[in-house]
Amino acid sequence: MIIKRLIITLLLIVVFIPIASSQQIDNWEWLHPKPQGNSLNAIDFVNDNIGYTAGAFGTILKTTDGGSYWNQLIPISNQSILSLDFTNTETGYAGSFNQKLSKTTDGGLSWNSLQLPVTGQFDSLYSILDIDFLNLNVGYVVGFFSLESKIWKTTDGGSTWTTQTTAGANYLNTLHFIDENNGYAAGGSLGSEIIKTTNGGSTWELVEFYNAPALYSLHFIDQTTGVAGGGDGRILISTNSGVNWNSAWCPSSMEINSLVFINSTTGFGFGSGDVYIKTTNGGLNWTEEEFGWTVNRLFSDASLTPNGTIHAAGNYGIVIRSTNSGANWQKPASVTENTLSEIRFVNNTTGYALCGYGGGDILKTTNSGQTWVSQISSYTTPMYGLSFTDSVTGYIAGSINLRKTTNGGTNWSNVYTSFTNEIFADIAFTNPNTGYAVGSYGKLQKTTNAGQSWTASTIPISGSFITAICFVNENTGYAVGDNSAIAKTTIAGVNWTTQTSPYGFAYNTSVDFVDVNTGYISSGSGLLRTTNGGTNWIAMNAPSGGYYKVQFRNNFGYAVNSNGKIIKSIDGGTTWIEQPTVTNNGLYALYFNTDNYVYAGGLIGTILKTIPTELLQVTRVDLTMFIEGFYNPSLNTQVRDTVRAYLRSASSPYARVDSAVAVMSENGVLSLRFSNASSGQYYITVKHRNSIETWSRAGGENITVGSTLNYNMSDQQNRAFGNNLKQIDNSPVRFAIFSGDVNQDGFVDGSDMSNIDNDAFNFVSGYVASDVNGDGTVDGSDGSITENNSFAFVGSIKP
Repeated sequence: MIIKRLIITLLLIVVFIPIASSQQIDNWEWLHPKPQGNSLNAIDFVNDNIGYTAGAFGTILKTTDGGSYWNQLIPISNQSILSLDFTNTETGYAGSFNQKLSKTTDGGLSWNSLQLPVTGQFDSLYSILDIDFLNLNVGYVVGFFSLESKIWKTTDGGSTWTTQTTAGANYLNTLHFIDENNGYAAGGSLGSEIIKTTNGGSTWELVEFYNAPALYSLHFIDQTTGVAGGGDGRILISTNSGVNWNSAWCPSSMEINSLVFINSTTGFGFGSGDVYIKTTNGGLNWTEEEFGWTVNRLFSDASLTPNGTIHAAGNYGIVIRSTNSGANWQKPASVTENTLSEIRFVNNTTGYALCGYGGGDILKTTNSGQTWVSQISSYTTPMYGLSFTDSVTGYIAGSINLRKTTNGGTNWSNVYTSFTNEIFADIAFTNPNTGYAVGSYGKLQKTTNAGQSWTASTIPISGSFITAICFVNENTGYAVGDNSAIAKTTIAGVNWTTQTSPYGFAYNTSVDFVDVNTGYISSGSGLLRTTNGGTNWIAMNAPSGGYYKVQFRNNFGYAVNSNGKIIKSIDGGTTWIEQPTVTNNGLYALYFNTDNYVYAGGLIGTILKTIPTELLQVTRVDLTMFIEGFYNPSLNTQVRDTVRAYLRSASSPYARVDSAVAVMSENGVLSLRFSNASSGQYYITVKHRNSIETWSRAGGENITVGSTLNYNMSDQQNRAFGNNLKQIDNSPVRFAIFSGDVNQDGFVDGSDMSNIDNDAFNFVSGYVASDVNGDGTVDGSDGSITENNSFAFVGSIKP
């Protein structure tokens, strides 16, 4: 796969990121696409409902409903996850750069680092490219650094590992075991490499190596028939247990990063582009097939569920699935995949995002960015600038056109069309009537009657293109552009004077002023600041690189660039600190709202949100609740365990606004701290590893930012939506959330019973979901609770 092919280059670069002071690190939330837009490198389903996918910057997602909804878990680290393998619903492994291998035993809620052997000078730099566990104890991982691959094996669930030889194969990308004895690994650099073991990895032999593209995927249909996929559409097939491999016919030229077979004859291959490949004769011949919609994605991995559903994950956070053998493919809902050029809010809740690059679209939110709707999708010309004069009246500047809305974006009308092919890059209004639009040829268009008519003039700049305009008041404004151009007016655009930049030929991209004296410019060469109205512009001591947007509110400021870098200042730009990387999607839009929330947008509709940590007001919810099975009525105490709670909007579609995790005390109290939700009406929903998701009472609760809410979900049955609580004690009277939803699909039924029966039969113990009463052992007492709730048709009840 692409991520693996790039390892050889990436691992030669050692990057040192300065550690930022904790009070300046902000928590950035993904608003679009949901749940996130970082690239996904690995995906694994353990049954028809529960699956995991992981990728860039430690991203890890989990689904409990077969892929309809993915929940973002706490990142393992800031390192990209390259490989993933789960042995059951709770236990899984994730591999990253720098020999980092992690294990979870609680369904991804927490991860522990495993120690692989360090036998050579560079072992700690190996990247874990693939993981394959045969059962709870026996597993293999393959790693790569520089010019060498290594395979490690464990027989005790990752507690200890042994290093295996690789028969001279030094570029291994993937491995696949049929049973505890027979396994294969494949890769290559200048040619294809396949190695084979018949004794559980004690020895390996090279069975294929010749001048052909590298291999990135490997799958055995049965004991004898195997298929390998690689670069340039390369397919190799073996029908004699990997002794010999022959080329199969494939019309595609894409890199085949993953292979799955739904039966002995029908298989699928995934890689780059708008197509996938399919075979119906066991891999001998392949055809290119279309997904049915333009996807333009690179798929890195795929997984097959027991019922035959195919899931594939790839870049920019995409996860697709087919439930009918590829006849149809479902992709996640996304309002837009265009690149954002501008974000503007008219108040604390209502805002707009302009999708200017690659086509015209404008998005609107009325709930502080939690959900967005598309208002325009028919414009094919780019749109770059956005300005609102009140909550319903706004203007767009774009390619040859200026447009206006008077009803909050429901309708947009053309108010100016250039007959000289002007490209309008930005627009700014100083009052409801007076506005300015700038762009190519140094041209300025001005209106004094709310866009009914426009008057043209020229700004005398050193360049030929004006990229941005900003007014401090009705008279004083600034325009910037290419060739380090800076111009200022003090008489409402009638005349302009040029100002000097310390950068010789910089491409200025944005300008922002916080008062008549203090302003900032972003450019391809860095950031500038003035404290005297532009008489002098000084280059700021910001982290190196160009920046696309800069914006300040008082002394707090942010800048973003096309590599996804975000930097922050809390002292008016004197010092800057680089924020931990949230995404490498290019960021081109930035807005600092009056409620102190900051929005950043860019590639494929990326929208992020944060609030400066220094200005953060934490809302506390002290929740009292109990869990059936974990509660002991004889002692009136509760087994301590971790619970996650969400604040959901009290109005449809009840979007998740914030989340918090806490450990429940023995008396059932959870102290939850929420930092992203603004004041408003919310449902409190609680999730526990083997209990039914439960919502607070109908209508939700009024929550005020910075205050504490006490909510008791244990003293009355109607404290839960739909009275979805069970009485567990008479003295005192106490109610609890229902237990037994082992697979977290929202119901207690036979599938949960099956999980418990299997684990009890195998004498499973420890922190596992099938331990319904929290005593550390899976046995008949867990089954009794689950069976009773299954007969009662217990399930989640939601608005």
